[in-house]
Amino acid sequence: MYDGFVFELEGLLDADSRAIPFARETLESLQSIAFVSSDAIRTPAAGAALLADLGINAHRGQVITSSQAAARQVSGLVPRSDAAIVGAGTSVDDEPSYPALLRSAVQLTGARFPLVVSHSLACVSAARLIHLPSALVLNPESDLRELLLCPPPQRPTFVLTDMRDMFHGQPIVDCDSRYWECEGWIAAVRHGRLRLYPGPSSTLAAGARVLCAAAWNWRGPELDVEPAVSLFTSLVG
Repeated sequence: MYDGFVFELEGLLDADSRAIPFARETLESLQSIAFVSSDAIRTPAAGAALLADLGINAHRGQVITSSQAAARQVSGLVPRSDAAIVGAGTSVDDEPSYPALLRSAVQLTGARFPLVVSHSLACVSAARLIHLPSALVLNPESDLRELLLCPPPQRPTFVLTDMRDMFHGQPIVDCDSRYWECEGWIAAVRHGRLRLYPGPSSTLAAGARVLCAAAWNWRGPELDVEPAVSLFTSLVG
């Protein structure tokens, strides 16, 4: 379905700056790949060297950095209106321009139907802003509460629990009047509180999907997601 992929480089690293599980294997299976980096001081060569250290084969021509995106914006190659950063308290003056990064990376891939893959809500919300589908990869540092409560303009197209989910069909979430169900996982809202009923540990992505479906379709007052977040996090760990 997708003929190109844009990965946020920082999203491929864990808290110890090692490659996240299955990153190398996933990237080896894909073609037309570009990488973006929000690190203001990282150069394309440094980005390629970091990827090489992780066992990921890439050259510097595949890496777009925030400094390059800023230069393109100043030169007029990226419209100023595209440089707005999605997210509270951020602006083009103090944050890298994710839309500019993504546009430049898509140009590198030559893809007509690219997918943006990141661990960052700021990145996936920028993808939505410029009408690109995105996949948010959850990791131990992910703020699941923030994901469940984020407004529609900041939501990813897909939610992954690890990189292998890119090769699986995204399971369909079924809904009746009382709950959301997917591959044995169930989520429901009772009296303003999000509740999770776990399914098989082999289908964690389905658990993330039912949580998002139930939370994002809640139309009542403020939703209490803490019990569901705590339960899901304990199962992932």
